[in-house]
Amino acid sequence: MKRRKTLLTTILCLLLLSIVPLAAMAGPSIDEVKENVEKLWKPIKESQPHVTAVEFKKIMDSGGKFVLVDVRTRDEYIAAHLPGAIHINRGLIEWVVPKKIQDTDARIFVYCRTGARSAFVTQRLLEMGYTNVTNIYDAFKGWVVAGYPVYNRHGEFTLSPKAFEKKDPYIGE
Repeated sequence: MKRRKTLLTTILCLLLLSIVPLAAMAGPSIDEVKENVEKLWKPIKESQPHVTAVEFKKIMDSGGKFVLVDVRTRDEYIAAHLPGAIHINRGLIEWVVPKKIQDTDARIFVYCRTGARSAFVTQRLLEMGYTNVTNIYDAFKGWVVAGYPVYNRHGEFTLSPKAFEKKDPYIGE
């Protein structure tokens, strides 16, 4: 009986000792993941050539030649986009841009919802060899907050800046 108790105690101790390292091997918390994501995009967004939505509107109004690329999802683009924008989903940039924009010196402006995705795309296009790429820093949100019109298949309209006070539909924050 005593031998059985000792054996059970030994087995339980070994089991506990094997569980402790497993807990230590657990991946990062979701807060750490979010922090890592911010560490990825923030320096890129800050370091890429950029203009604000208000500055971009002045460039638009001056009549210069440029290509405007919306890298948001297809659904976001269909719902509303900046005037004259072409849609190229962020995940397809490397394959679609060379087909749609063959002049590597073309003046290209890139935007997304808040400027993070478009910062990654700006960096990628520069790495690909495009020479004149600029991120719209405050992106679609900055455009809407400035009160400028947006477009979809139904025409021109304005959005309330209050829409951006709501939770992000993609991440729930």
